[in-house]
Amino acid sequence: MAEERNLFFQGWQDDGHVKMYDWFSYFPTPLFLKQFEYFNELRLLKEYFQKHNMKEQKIYEVGCATGELFRYLNTKKYRCKYHGFDVSENALRAAKEKYPKGNFSRIKENTRQIFERFGQADVVFSRDVIQHQTDVWGFLDSLIELTRHSLIMRIRTRDAGATCLDPELSCQAHYGKHWMPYIVINTDELCEHVGKFSEVKKINILKSYGILGGDNKRFVPKELYFSEAGTAETSILIEKGPREGQNIEVNSIARSDKLRLSLFERAWLKLWLIKNRPT
Repeated sequence: MAEERNLFFQGWQDDGHVKMYDWFSYFPTPLFLKQFEYFNELRLLKEYFQKHNMKEQKIYEVGCATGELFRYLNTKKYRCKYHGFDVSENALRAAKEKYPKGNFSRIKENTRQIFERFGQADVVFSRDVIQHQTDVWGFLDSLIELTRHSLIMRIRTRDAGATCLDPELSCQAHYGKHWMPYIVINTDELCEHVGKFSEVKKINILKSYGILGGDNKRFVPKELYFSEAGTAETSILIEKGPREGQNIEVNSIARSDKLRLSLFERAWLKLWLIKNRPT
């Protein structure tokens, strides 16, 4: 994870961070599963467990927030040993209160701590974390090192234009008082970087296209305000193993992960939230 001393990451300790990332807690289980499994990264994770369900899998979640992935895995009854990590003390407190049987730990410096203390996991899952790092390539390297078999993550990508790595020029405001990095990675640059790892054999890329410009209080390079940049919320599977040739296998498709609930489901969810969500 990011170094907590960096001013860019003070927002993770804000109380607003817990409220923003805990909204799935109030979903009834049927709609929670439907919504969760519509995300491309959860589709990749589901496929992983379908292929590797013969023995218990060790899974790390880097950036676990308030622990909803643990809820998902537990509900699906996957054969796995879960461990969630985050820099946010408040988010981890909420996760432990909701899911006392879960295994959650705070990271104070970076993901290298996880490797040194706990070793590798069969699969590493990291959702919406890498784009908020000041060193995206170093963070990605640490995630690849941390996984024994597969790394599944959701990031932000662009098809055209170079990655802007300067968090002063590409960032996002949070909670009305904090700026955080918001790095949109060029897909070709990503594949070229990952290709340097001889132990990586395959990359599967699922892109949910949409303009990632100035919405949600973002301050990003001007070209990202237009569709020509080809920006997307992108889910990626990086799989380790022997390569068949010199180059890694790259598979890329477009698949929207925007779920549309029926009128009945929306009405049911609204009533459920009114009844169950605390004021």
